[in-house]
Amino acid sequence: MNTPVAKAGIIWIQQGFQTFKKRPFELLFMFFGVIFFNLTLSLIPMVGSFLPFIFGPVLGMGIMHACRDIDEGKPFARGSLLIAFRSPALKPLLMLGVLYTAALVAALASSIPADDGALWNYLTDPSKADQKAIIKSNIGWGMLTFFAVYTPAAMAFWYGAPLVMWHGMSVVKAMFYSFFAVWRARKAFLMYLIAWCGIMSFVALIIGIGGGVLNILLLPLMLTISLVMYCTFYFTYKEIFSRDQMV
Repeated sequence: MNTPVAKAGIIWIQQGFQTFKKRPFELLFMFFGVIFFNLTLSLIPMVGSFLPFIFGPVLGMGIMHACRDIDEGKPFARGSLLIAFRSPALKPLLMLGVLYTAALVAALASSIPADDGALWNYLTDPSKADQKAIIKSNIGWGMLTFFAVYTPAAMAFWYGAPLVMWHGMSVVKAMFYSFFAVWRARKAFLMYLIAWCGIMSFVALIIGIGGGVLNILLLPLMLTISLVMYCTFYFTYKEIFSRDQMV
């Protein structure tokens, strides 16, 4: 396990954009596959809102696998998105997704005492949200509480999927290593977060200045940025973990 320097957070983003430039159409096709898969899952009654989170590690490893192949100069393999479904790691990855979903719900529920449920109500049923009531509520405290609980959980799940699938770790061991890996790389991740905030702010500024004409480009631009962010996940992993013992 390596400890990256702070500027690595910027380099990861650069590598994500470079990877997208090498195979933009193939990666976009995969990303639309993820979106379609999640939309289909969300239509299932009762559990549909949870299934995209549960299958997140499974589909995420498909994009990670594609990024690894692109990075190593290998041909783009068809069916990369579904590679985890054919892996012995499928069940542990789904378990990881279940635990992540439970942690997300628990973190969101922890905000209820801080803001009387304002954040919970806004995220679970935004169609009924009253903007004036939200402004007057303590939703800011609710968000702070949510992130205070969610951040350690996110650290434990960040590298869970690749450690399970590529290193053959158990779910618990993968979460343990993931948490401390992110903690050791906290300076790099801080730079990573600041850089992404800067990019998103710049995009919002340009769209705001450009008005209606540039608004047409907002959706494809946001999809591209989201995909590039997915690509950077692989490079954060590559920087920190040696792959000599990969399965």
